[in-house]
Formats: sequence, C-alpha cells, structure tokens
Amino acid sequence: MQNSETVRWRALFPLLLVITFSTLMHGCGADDGSSSGGATNSDDVADSSDDTSLNGVAEEAPEEDSGAGESSDQGDGGTGNPVFSTTLPDVNNNLTPESPVGIWMLVAEEFSEIPNAEDSMNPFLFEKTNREFVSVTENAEGIYVLTRCDGSWRDEYALTATETGYDATYSETSGADEGGVEYTTTTQFSVVYGENNQTLAVSGSKTTQPAGEDLTLSVEGVKVSDAPDFYAADEFTASAQLVYVELGNADAEPEGAPRTYSDLPVHCVGSSVGQKTTESTTDEWQLDQRYFTVILNTPRSGPSDQIQYYELNQNTEGELTRSLGAVIDVSGTESEPGAVTMYVHACSVGSDEETECEAGAEWTETSSASAEGVSFDINFEVVDNAYVVNPLALTPFTAFLRPHDGDFMRTQLAVTLITDGL
Repeated sequence: MQNSETVRWRALFPLLLVITFSTLMHGCGADDGSSSGGATNSDDVADSSDDTSLNGVAEEAPEEDSGAGESSDQGDGGTGNPVFSTTLPDVNNNLTPESPVGIWMLVAEEFSEIPNAEDSMNPFLFEKTNREFVSVTENAEGIYVLTRCDGSWRDEYALTATETGYDATYSETSGADEGGVEYTTTTQFSVVYGENNQTLAVSGSKTTQPAGEDLTLSVEGVKVSDAPDFYAADEFTASAQLVYVELGNADAEPEGAPRTYSDLPVHCVGSSVGQKTTESTTDEWQLDQRYFTVILNTPRSGPSDQIQYYELNQNTEGELTRSLGAVIDVSGTESEPGAVTMYVHACSVGSDEETECEAGAEWTETSSASAEGVSFDINFEVVDNAYVVNPLALTPFTAFLRPHDGDFMRTQLAVTLITDGL
C-alpha cells in the first residue's frame, strides 16, 4: 500500500463528555455524527451483561508499537483535515455474474443539506466518507441484502424487492421534548446492482421532521469475492485479533493476564472520516471525526457484536478538545467470559490540566484505507484512570467497570486484496 504512516501520540481529557458519551452510545456504532451535544441516551447501550468469551488464549502483552506502518488515506492522524480516497478496485471479471452474493468493497459518502437556521436540532453541516468491506447475502424473501458496517445505517429496515435490487425504509419517532414536540426520523435508500452483479450503487436519505437532520447518502461498490465468508475468500487475505487486559478482572489467571481472541468472525469492516461545521453565529465550532469499526457475526449473538475505536477533535471558537474512545463488545461461550467495555478519554488542549491529562492514556495507531484494502492496528492503553472513564460504570451496580491503570485494548485488523494475476 502507499503513503506509509504510523501515528503515535499521547491522547489529549474529557471533552464535553456529553459529546463523547452521546456519540459513543448511538446504537453502539456511533459513527453518524448526529450528536453535537445534548443529553446522552443510555437506552442505546446494548445489554451485554450475559456475554461470556471467544476462545481466549493468553499471550504476552502487545509491544507499544510494531512500527509496521501502512498507507493512510486518513491524513495526519486526525490533527488536521483528513484526506480520504474514494477510488475503488477494478472489476474482477473472474467472479460469477449470476448473483451479487459475496464480499464487496464500498465507498460511501454522506452529507447534510443546508440546515434550518431556526432549528436547534441541526445548526450544522455534516459530511462523511466511509470505506467498507461488507457481505451481500440472500434473505428468505430472495432479496440480496447489503449490510453496512456504519452503525447509523444498520436499523431493521422494511425491504421491497425491485427489478435491479431493493428499496429500504425505516422510521422512528422520539419521545416529546420539553416543548412537547415529537420528532420522526425517516431513513430510506435504494440498492441497485449492475447487470453483471459486479458493481452496485446506493442512493438514500435520512430526514427528521418537523425540522432537523437532512442527510443524503451515496454509495458505490465493487464485488471483490464470491465467498460469503471473509476467511474463505481467495481474492483477499483477512485477519482480525483482539488482545486486551483488564487488571480488575477477577477471573483472570493471574490477575491482569492478557487475553487474545484470534480469527474473530468478521461480518464487515469500516474506516471513516467526517466533519461537522456549525452554521450558528452564536456557537461556532467544528468537529472532525475518525472511526475504525468491525462488526462481528458470532454464533451466540449474530451480527451485532462490535469493536470500534474513534477519535474526535472539536474546535470551539479556537479552543480544541480531543477525545478518544473504544467500544469492545465480543460475545463469548459458556466457559469463557466475553470482552465488554467502553473507554473514553478526552482533553481540552491548553487547559490547566493538560500535562496530567495527556499522560492519562496512550493511543498507538497504524492504519490504512485505500482501494487495496482496509487495515488498522490500534492499542488504547489506560495510563492514569483519573482521566479515562467507562461510561457504563456511571450506572448503578457497575462501578467495577471503572478502568484500571495498565488496562489496554489492542485490535489488529487487515483485509487486503490480492491483485496479482487479476
């Protein structure tokens, strides 16, 4: 891959945990950029209290950095405006044209229309680009269903078959706000497969009424394998591993010993960059976002488990706040505990606590997103838990979820196309 780059820096505290927590909690796949403030919604947190683990085998703790840098279409690690390639690989004419079933690479672009200046729900402009590897499968009704890795587009849609693909719709109404107003968000999109089932296009929208969010979605995709399973494909290589330590885990032997889950059951992989910019003249800010997401398809829970890391940089009238997050939700078995945790770490750059806060967590990253594949190696380590929190520990009877100094979550993921001979 091109443009090798390894990003390594000490994270900078709790931003408005309102922003971080609200974003983190949105469907446990919170890369839609829909939360710029407001109250958090604890109902969005998946109930994983009965999860138990995936064949964990203890290994040595990961080194701080492997140094194996790969290309990064995501710019300079989130410290400036990211650059994200929208190039797709060439069509592979060796794949069957009979059906779209298989693994696809997508590039999805999402942006907001000009918001209503009088509407406090959406006083900003939003744009985001995703690169994803996803699977297309046939459901019981004979519809070839495309499942995104983006958490904000993974609802239970009503599907209608068309001659070229299918249409999908989903509608959700919120409870009344303080003014007694209920908001209804309607998502709809159309999936169109090419004549040879080697390409696809998606167009869609997400609109909130009576006034609010108004997003447009555009997706282009190329089929990269006929195999429905990431590990069965001949056209690309796939690997996914989670190594983690929770020092307070009472059943670890010894306490604080690393656990490793290899060959995680990948359902889809995504990497995204986004930006929100306020249109308000009284509250000026800009929020830059990066997300790395893996949705897992486990026998116990189906395609709902996930691993996600994110970085948010918010500039509010010249004041910068940087936030890091990790969401780890991996189901286990009856004999092995699962990994379920959330970490949030953010710092207001230039604040009095800056020095102590910066040392509170360490984020080590090597990442790539291009037409050749998606990969990342991210280690999120708790150095001082005074500056790293687990939002789940804020609920009753869950204080034991507080992170411990020395805890870390490291995920190594790579899906790489094999281009020789194609």
